[in-house]
Amino acid sequence: MNIAIAELRHPKAGKPSSQYVYRSEDGSAVLVANRFDRGVGKFFIPFDLVANDWKAPENRPLYRLDELVAANEDRAVIVTEGEKCADALTALGFVATTTYGGAQAPHKSDLSALYGRNVYVWPDKDEAGKTYAEKLCATLRSADGTTPKIIPVSDLALRSVTYGNESGQTPNARYVTYEKGWDAADAASAGWTVGNVNTLLKLAAPYEGTAQIAPQIATPSNDNESPELFDGIDLWHTPEGKPYASIKRGNNSAPQAAPWETFALESAAFKRLLAHAAYQTSGKVPPAAKLDDQVRQMIGEALFEGERREVFTRIGSGPDTLGPQSIVLDLGRPDWSTVHVTSDGWSTQSGAIQSKTGPRFKRAPSMAPLPVPIKGTAGMDLLRPFVNVATDDDFRLMVGWLMGCLRPSGPYPLLILTGEQGSAKSTTSKVLRALVDPSTLATRSFPSDERDLVIAAQGAHVLAFDNLSKVKPAMADALCRLATGGGFATRKLHSDADEVLFDATRPVILNGIPDLAERADLSDRAISLHLPTISPQERTFETDFWSKFEDAQALILAALLDAASHALASVAHVALTERPRMADFARWVTAAEPALGWTQGAFLTAYAANRKEAAEVALDGNAVASCILALVRDWGAWRGTATDLIAHLRITYPALTESAEAFPRQAAAFGAELRRVTPLLRAHGVEVAHLREGKDRRRVVCVSKKEDWKGE
Repeated sequence: MNIAIAELRHPKAGKPSSQYVYRSEDGSAVLVANRFDRGVGKFFIPFDLVANDWKAPENRPLYRLDELVAANEDRAVIVTEGEKCADALTALGFVATTTYGGAQAPHKSDLSALYGRNVYVWPDKDEAGKTYAEKLCATLRSADGTTPKIIPVSDLALRSVTYGNESGQTPNARYVTYEKGWDAADAASAGWTVGNVNTLLKLAAPYEGTAQIAPQIATPSNDNESPELFDGIDLWHTPEGKPYASIKRGNNSAPQAAPWETFALESAAFKRLLAHAAYQTSGKVPPAAKLDDQVRQMIGEALFEGERREVFTRIGSGPDTLGPQSIVLDLGRPDWSTVHVTSDGWSTQSGAIQSKTGPRFKRAPSMAPLPVPIKGTAGMDLLRPFVNVATDDDFRLMVGWLMGCLRPSGPYPLLILTGEQGSAKSTTSKVLRALVDPSTLATRSFPSDERDLVIAAQGAHVLAFDNLSKVKPAMADALCRLATGGGFATRKLHSDADEVLFDATRPVILNGIPDLAERADLSDRAISLHLPTISPQERTFETDFWSKFEDAQALILAALLDAASHALASVAHVALTERPRMADFARWVTAAEPALGWTQGAFLTAYAANRKEAAEVALDGNAVASCILALVRDWGAWRGTATDLIAHLRITYPALTESAEAFPRQAAAFGAELRRVTPLLRAHGVEVAHLREGKDRRRVVCVSKKEDWKGE
């Protein structure tokens, strides 16, 4: 029989990826649940071994029925929503079973083996799981009077098992959530022991009607219909019309020490917090409808009665009691502490203190904490062992980029790191991000479209993208807007007309082996550094490297804050002899030079040289620019329509114009690319003019060599 089961093959679906055998009381196989996986989805097809047919039998036994019947009747029986979960609990020594047919069909199985037993139902953590548990319990109670207990699968209950009581939890434990569909198999995979499962069983509540009794993890008693859920709450909204709440949760041992925390009112995290706070206050979990009503009421108050404020991610600015020229850094720690930087220095402030005019910070789940900075005298030289740079100028540019990240608003130049394999591009990216905006996802793959880029930008101050091979034109445009400022808008849902607006700038790190700033507009907004290859003898172990970095991180951060304070004090008095692209950024770093131990103008010199080198790379890699330079060299000047120019260049320079992707064939696309490279051409003595001539206002392109040009 086992061989026949293993050889089952559905005429259309093919061979199953896994099989679960249902047996009768005497151990005979009667039904096979065959699982088939298709992409990210799955489906089951039953095979009736008695009728020898691909269908479910009328009389469906419970899974592992022979083991259930043989077990002592005093032992508890756990009914799960799926065979995999039952197998996982059986492996831990429990008596476990399930029914065939999913959440909608528990009543179709023969449940007589459960009559009179101590039954626990463990649903999956989703709506289908809840439906399954309630249908199964209702069927058992109506058939035999058996009252099963439903095991709670709320985040609160699961956290209490995994981390213990809240008073003994690690600082971030209360923010842990369990994904939709979390089940007993996930518990076993996470390392749950027999003791963990028994702890969860103690929280189970008897089934009553169509709902379960809330798990009694705590025992507060308060029947007030409108309890005071928080010790303090401030409802407000952003200029874009997004509602927020800043709340102060109770702290029984030290109420004044509890931090103020900020949540988006429309977020699932706030709804979970609201339900938890209501439970702590009244001992009851509010119904979903009541919870939705409370959230909607708060949203209305925030939008129409609350104050209008900016919301920041990691880096914020005044006005504050410290004055308008202040920078506030969210350390991302559980106590919501911040660092306030002014022209007089910097200090760490408790999250329990909130000013009405102070900056408010939002946090993404991926945000990781910064260390509390420690004042020292070593300065930025502490950073040198942890980044791979070729020259002192490259190090200055890297530190300058870090300094730029501490500005609450842009523009921010992109930092592009290139080099061969083994040049520590990824490690350097992680180090730089860890000093300003650490994340549990230190680097990530490059997004496929602008929407994904905006989503990433909404949850972090610094974006780091790893191992790029090319930046597509559309994404290069999006990066340019993200660096210097520009709005993004998209529909909130594909089914509605509401727009989600994002208008902000972000520091970005890109790394890869080839030159990534091929487009002139991207290179003009970037600091491009080529990292030298590290020899095998000079490489260090990852564990040793990061251990040393963690020891130095707080001191390096303090050195950056010292430089930022000095920049605040002197930036208004800095006059640049030349104002490059990103002039505000260059002025800011120049103002910090004395605190960084650099000679006056050292950064601007390195920045100008880097931009010139990047422009040369962009010029060499651009087919249109190369053709125009060759045209001026060979012909001196040219005048005509864009269509004529395209044809002339393709005939004259076939090797340069062979690729349709690199050399546009259409006049509109060619004209746009020509305008994009015009600044690069002008730097090489070539003038490009777009004119209209004649009565018909014909568009004409004029290319010529500058008369006063002294170069080649």
